[in-house]
Amino acid sequence: MNKLEVRFSTLRDAFTLFGLLFYFQVTSFFLGLGNAVDIDDVAKDLEGNVLNQVCGLITLLVPLFLFVRHKVFLSKSFYRGNFFLLAFLICVAASIFWSDDPMLSFKRYIAMLSVVSFAGFIVYNYRIERIAFMLGCLIGAIALMGLIFAVFRPDIAFIAGGIRDGAFKGIFAEKNAGARINAIGILLLLPTIRQRNPLAILYALFSLIAIGLAQSATAIALIVAGAASYWYFLTLVRLRINRSMMAFFGATLVYALICVFLYGNYNLLLDLLGRDSSLTDRTLIWELLSPFIDAKFLKGYGYGAFWGSDDAEIFIKRWGYIGNAHSGYLETLLNGGVIQLTALFLLFGQALIKQYRSITSEQSARVRTCALVIIGLFVMTNYVAYVIPNYRSAEFLVFCTLALSFRSPHATRPQQSPATGRTRFPGSAKAYPKEKTSC
Repeated sequence: MNKLEVRFSTLRDAFTLFGLLFYFQVTSFFLGLGNAVDIDDVAKDLEGNVLNQVCGLITLLVPLFLFVRHKVFLSKSFYRGNFFLLAFLICVAASIFWSDDPMLSFKRYIAMLSVVSFAGFIVYNYRIERIAFMLGCLIGAIALMGLIFAVFRPDIAFIAGGIRDGAFKGIFAEKNAGARINAIGILLLLPTIRQRNPLAILYALFSLIAIGLAQSATAIALIVAGAASYWYFLTLVRLRINRSMMAFFGATLVYALICVFLYGNYNLLLDLLGRDSSLTDRTLIWELLSPFIDAKFLKGYGYGAFWGSDDAEIFIKRWGYIGNAHSGYLETLLNGGVIQLTALFLLFGQALIKQYRSITSEQSARVRTCALVIIGLFVMTNYVAYVIPNYRSAEFLVFCTLALSFRSPHATRPQQSPATGRTRFPGSAKAYPKEKTSC
């Protein structure tokens, strides 16, 4: 009797696709079409969805099983490479003990751990080049899906009514979140677009069309700033300035001075982008939240617990329920106070330094340059949107894949062809062990 055998690589790719569709809200979108959830926004936000919780647990437990099996947690390099990420997770876990709603904080902490765990699974099994190309193409495919719905079901793909009437949101629940992730998708594909990869160009075009229909000035600014920054650092790599730490550091200081100059002309940039100085009433929201932040400035309300607390009722009566502070930094202050915010800044710093050092050591410098730019953009967009550490945001998953470090036997490094000097990747049969699992 013949036995059906499935390769480990097939199971790995299938699980990766499952997790990506879940965290990029594709499954939530199709469930929403069937009206799977019919409760008000507050209850939906605080209680969550049972199916989402099950999927989240799967993406938590399967990678943990893999890491235990391969003794990842026994490696000192794992703790050295991810020290501040682990420190941040510990700070979030500690906030559960003083949370206004410990059970809510615990559920949201598990959800965040699921994102980090699944991101670790991706990093452990794939090269950074493949991760960037895979995520960029997936985002482009999701944009195409939204464009198809725009033709056949415009009532779903476009916003009806309000100040954003007619703006494209595709399959995403929120217009700005969809536009931002499409911008990140384009930036992830920049290394392969530069190599004239037709798939990368096509999927980037889909994302660009989606951004144009969304009328998102923020997403356009991300693309322009990201592409300009990528070109700047890539030029340094092509001129081999990255081989000298002092020269590369000096060029980076010049780049930092340019950023400071642009920040000094902040209001002018907002006018050019057609944005008001209140950032679509965000400054008003932050002003209303300031007394609550000051009241628990040191430790906060507990991870995700503020919006279920009695103090939140005061804000909701004045403004309505919004679910987050529309700023990752202010939301972090609400969650864990200045302690958690400090840990977040240290996490950002380690992620940036990690990519910066990879560029100077010429380990996949072109893709690492792209990763450095994207992490830098996350640091900026987190000021005007709740991105990091928002477990519901696809951007948080992208950040974790760029911030995590593993020494994996599966994710092999690219090789340089001596004849052409171009990057060459080993085939899948060489990159991954021929392990088979009976089903």
